[in-house]
Amino acid sequence: MTTTPLLPVFIALAAALVLCAIVCVKRILSREHLSVQRTIDSLPDAVAIFDRNGKLRAVNRKLEKLLPLSIDRSVYAQTDTHELYSQISSDSLAVGRAREKAREVADDPDSTLNFELPSYGRKSLSIKERPSIGGGTTVSIYGNGSMNQQAKRIIDPLTGLPNRQSLANELANRCAHARSELSLIIIDIKSFRQINDTYGLGSGDALLKQTASCIQQVMPADAFIARTAGDEFSVLLESDVGRASIENCASELLKVLRQGLNIKDMNVPVRASVGIAYAPEHGNTVSSLLQAADSACAHAKHLSDNNLVVYNSFQQRQAKHRHQLEIGLQQAIKKNELTLQYQPQIDTKSKTTVGMEALLRWNSGEFGKVSPSIFIPIAEKTGIINQLGKWVLEQAMRDYQRLATFGMSRAVLSVNLSRKQLEDGQLVMAVEELLETTGFDPAKLCFEITETALARDTDKLHKQLIDLTSLGVRLSIDDFGVGYSSLKELRDFPISEVKIDREFVTNIANDQHSQDIVSAIVDISRSLGAVVVAEGIENQQQFDKIAELGCDRAQGYYISEPMAAVTFPDLVLDS
Repeated sequence: MTTTPLLPVFIALAAALVLCAIVCVKRILSREHLSVQRTIDSLPDAVAIFDRNGKLRAVNRKLEKLLPLSIDRSVYAQTDTHELYSQISSDSLAVGRAREKAREVADDPDSTLNFELPSYGRKSLSIKERPSIGGGTTVSIYGNGSMNQQAKRIIDPLTGLPNRQSLANELANRCAHARSELSLIIIDIKSFRQINDTYGLGSGDALLKQTASCIQQVMPADAFIARTAGDEFSVLLESDVGRASIENCASELLKVLRQGLNIKDMNVPVRASVGIAYAPEHGNTVSSLLQAADSACAHAKHLSDNNLVVYNSFQQRQAKHRHQLEIGLQQAIKKNELTLQYQPQIDTKSKTTVGMEALLRWNSGEFGKVSPSIFIPIAEKTGIINQLGKWVLEQAMRDYQRLATFGMSRAVLSVNLSRKQLEDGQLVMAVEELLETTGFDPAKLCFEITETALARDTDKLHKQLIDLTSLGVRLSIDDFGVGYSSLKELRDFPISEVKIDREFVTNIANDQHSQDIVSAIVDISRSLGAVVVAEGIENQQQFDKIAELGCDRAQGYYISEPMAAVTFPDLVLDS
């Protein structure tokens, strides 16, 4: 018996019917969507329609013109009223409070909600949320007209805050018409790059959004808040509440940031600096007030993290001088303004010269003699220290090799090392290369690093110091005793020498407490096999006492002032 293969035919027909039905439904939905779109486009108000699930279904052209960022139709299904309001107002807390208050005064849950939202420093926008037939919500927005292209350009798209141009416009208007004192606050976020590097770019964006929200919560309701640079925010206030109140707000902001913001479900402490300027005292134009607040913020950053500084003219002069020194320091090597002087170390028993410390000096053509206590911190902060350190090491090696012909073979050359040079990660390779090219005996080279730098130990720092001493050079702890650590804590470092800070030497001839400290340092150093050097020796009594307590070497003005390399042999020959 033969059967007709009808089943495949029926399946094909069914599939065709389903396909036709899908096409018909899509056409109906498309026509329905076009009908809805034409209807809402004809309305005089800015309108958005949300479905019964709270997701965006359509927006009209007037609303598209109002928003700073367009909403692509492909993301309608992920867009709710919160997303829409975040484009209208950057203050999410104000949005929540306004909607909640509107619900409280509504007659029933299905009533129309009427409320206002602050909109980027302009007049508030009126909002109406109406229930739609069949479920869903229609949102109408009134007031303020459409946001033209120029207005869009003065909004920061990430945070929704006004940008620097908008701040300048607002500041110009306030300076011209202010009836009370203006306050300009600049907030510099120092954690931005670190968080970006640690957790990724998305985390940096989250940090900026959270910071913007935090500033809005802490600052007064009438504050004009702007994002004026990548990691900088500004706040403009016109108020009679007084400077103390404004500065308390800024201090509270630093406190909240320091306690941490929620970034990717982690509490991340945020470091910041704040500068404040007041008009008209510190300036009555846009440029002068911005410059004053910038100067105060720069001074706050120079002091330390989480500092607040109010502008004064002395700070401005200081900041300008630091900047000029930085520029001059960058040119100092090329202009031959840098020199090295050497201060000898002598053996406390034989009184012979056994070491020499290289000390950097800067005789600027513009500023005269600049103290190392001034230009070294500038070099470290700007990164110039790596270039200076390389120059010092090369020059000191050349000077030492020339001095070797005058009987300096027993002396060890000491060169100061900044922690910043170690953080660069290139020091060990550079020293190794220099030792090879010059033929310098590594046993005659000692690097001095301060105790406070070692106290902030990291595995990376420890490894670099091990690698450095593996080349055959020595390591000395400078200024020991002021960092509140102990030699036992530093026993894992390859230490060859300990230099006792001058603070314990000043009164050592008569102060029993200083004598006990020095004696203890000597005993522990002996157990570690390290040589002990007492620096800051200024008279015979100090020298006699440190020798009696067991210090191996002495250094200070009583023995010799620092001198140029050309005069150093005379001291050695005389001794």
